[in-house]
Amino acid sequence: MTPTNDEAMLVADTVRVSRDLGQDPFLVLHGGGNTSVKLGKRIRVKASGFDLGDLSEEGLVRVDRSALTKLLSQPTLSDTQMVEGYQEALVTPGDPSPTIETLVHHALPFTSVLHSHADAIVALTDTLDGENLVQRALGEEVIYLPYVMPGFDLARQILTAWEARSSERPTVLVLAHHGLFTCGDSPREAYDRHLDMVGRAVSFVKNQTGIDLVQDLPAPTHAPVGGRLDLLSEALTDYATGPCSVVSHRDHEVDAFIARDDFGTISQQGPTTLEHIIRTKRLPMVDGDIGAYIDSYRDYYERCKHRAVGETQMLDPLPRVILDPDLGLVTTGLDQKAARAVQDIYRHTVRIITATEALGGYRTIDEGRAFDIEYWELEQRRLRPAS
Repeated sequence: MTPTNDEAMLVADTVRVSRDLGQDPFLVLHGGGNTSVKLGKRIRVKASGFDLGDLSEEGLVRVDRSALTKLLSQPTLSDTQMVEGYQEALVTPGDPSPTIETLVHHALPFTSVLHSHADAIVALTDTLDGENLVQRALGEEVIYLPYVMPGFDLARQILTAWEARSSERPTVLVLAHHGLFTCGDSPREAYDRHLDMVGRAVSFVKNQTGIDLVQDLPAPTHAPVGGRLDLLSEALTDYATGPCSVVSHRDHEVDAFIARDDFGTISQQGPTTLEHIIRTKRLPMVDGDIGAYIDSYRDYYERCKHRAVGETQMLDPLPRVILDPDLGLVTTGLDQKAARAVQDIYRHTVRIITATEALGGYRTIDEGRAFDIEYWELEQRRLRPAS
């Protein structure tokens, strides 16, 4: 079916605002976030594996909304069943799989829905008093939801919460430890609303703490001390079971974070945004003992593996983030690009945790729920050989 001029314009506008979101690292990092636009009986939604920052029309896959309604009406639905349902709902078989949050986009009754993990929004929710802070910063018209894993349960929770206040026609939802959804009757309206909400959050945090969550991150200010980075890289390579790239970074914010009296506590609570755990692991290494970190990671896996759906394969236990008084922030990955992505994420993490502590105390998802994300059945499926 050939799209009408109005539909073509809506898609083009969605691509444009998607790129604007994705090119701002204080809103989205390394493939995060998703967007959608409804076109009658169909919805076009960002496909998994696509980056908002350089999204094209091909990255907005067509999905049949009647099929999504049937999925959403089920009493229960596993993540695997949901993804299989997404595949069956594709208008063009063989297209990339839609984002895991497609049902959320479908459930919200607006033409355009935009989702990001904005630093300032996450900072408000990663606190002891997150709901109150969100309402003070953004207004009581915003729907605030406690943490739920992405997928069917989150979509049902959002639908229930929206319907309970449908007479107000709410257009903004904040998800604890996750991010922001804004809605609109056009992509531009949803985007302007998104920036307005983030702007309110940024202003609130800055007024309360003096910390600017949209100010550029500082440039490197120190080089690693002596040959310690080389020695650490060699040690990491010895422990690694595959390729291991190592990069390092120091600046005044990282140094101040590591020098904090409560560093040993605040660095060991988990990621600021739930999806970052896939890249960074739950905790950084802070004591310089790679062997002890690996043993601790294995203990964590054994402690929590009963929570997994089906059989699991333990992931590489090597630390992805290392914080050291002399070396600063050291990150690892299968290649330089992966290690740099972890570095980007944790540099934002440092500032967010600093802000949340100034807002009353940093709190994020607990160990068990972090494991649920890290060992998500959908992530584990990628590790299994094709049958």
